[in-house]
Amino acid sequence: MTVEQCYKQLGGDYADIIRRMRTDERVIKFLGMLLRDDSFCQLKTALENEDYETAFRASHTLKGVLLNLSLTSQARVISELTEVLRARQANEQIGPLFDQAEMAYRQLTAVIEDLLGKKEQS
Repeated sequence: MTVEQCYKQLGGDYADIIRRMRTDERVIKFLGMLLRDDSFCQLKTALENEDYETAFRASHTLKGVLLNLSLTSQARVISELTEVLRARQANEQIGPLFDQAEMAYRQLTAVIEDLLGKKEQS
């Protein structure tokens, strides 16, 4: 899989990321950093503990990272959750939005791991 194919599969904006980062190697480096970022784990833990302040900050951070990497499809999902969490209180929309975010994040990590695994074997 190429970086462009990865972005296509994820619904990201490859033209934008390559315009800003210039090379696939740099994009790969930052995608690897995304896999090591713990914002999603912080988000999940904060929601389990009903800590809406921390959940908001974690979702806001993750949204920024995804937007900076031009991963627009996943950023949209996280953005919706971030806006609901902005109130920093319980809301019936949080559960369903988190479920969507978790599904999007799992797909994201699986595709990136596939890309990185194949790149390391090359």
